[in-house]
Amino acid sequence: MSKIKAINDSSDMVAIFHTSDTEIKKNLFLDLISNWMTIEEIEKKYGEEGKRALFYLEKIKLVESQWTIRENGQRTKSYKAYYDTVQINITMPIVELPEIIRIATMSDEEIYKYEETILKIMGDKKSIFLGDVQSSLNVSLTFLKGIIKRSSKFEIRGHDLERVEL
Repeated sequence: MSKIKAINDSSDMVAIFHTSDTEIKKNLFLDLISNWMTIEEIEKKYGEEGKRALFYLEKIKLVESQWTIRENGQRTKSYKAYYDTVQINITMPIVELPEIIRIATMSDEEIYKYEETILKIMGDKKSIFLGDVQSSLNVSLTFLKGIIKRSSKFEIRGHDLERVEL
């Protein structure tokens, strides 16, 4: 059965562009399209960057997981790509397009700076209203959502920004 990932929000484009922004992410994603892999197999083949790539793919909901039992009886989680097709259907104001392109082409260092600033804004809180972060950063909601889609540290839940526990 074919599973289609529907892209209906402009900020989701940022996440899709970054599924293959490094050779390791690209190769891991290609492996997960055709095979189930455990975290141990991913770490052995791709190292620590492979684990981070997996967590990113899981955060943007492009992989599924299932528990499997090894020969020694130990339970372990296996991962595989969830979708085999992408459908892009977005309409956005033309003024949002440069923001999406800018975020998609930003260096990781620039994203890390935004992550650190957002962490300072959040303080000890696990979640915060998106509008408060938007006001503090003085950016558009599209820009903020794009940054969050690129980040492995945050995700959007309703109208809140939440920390992701890795």
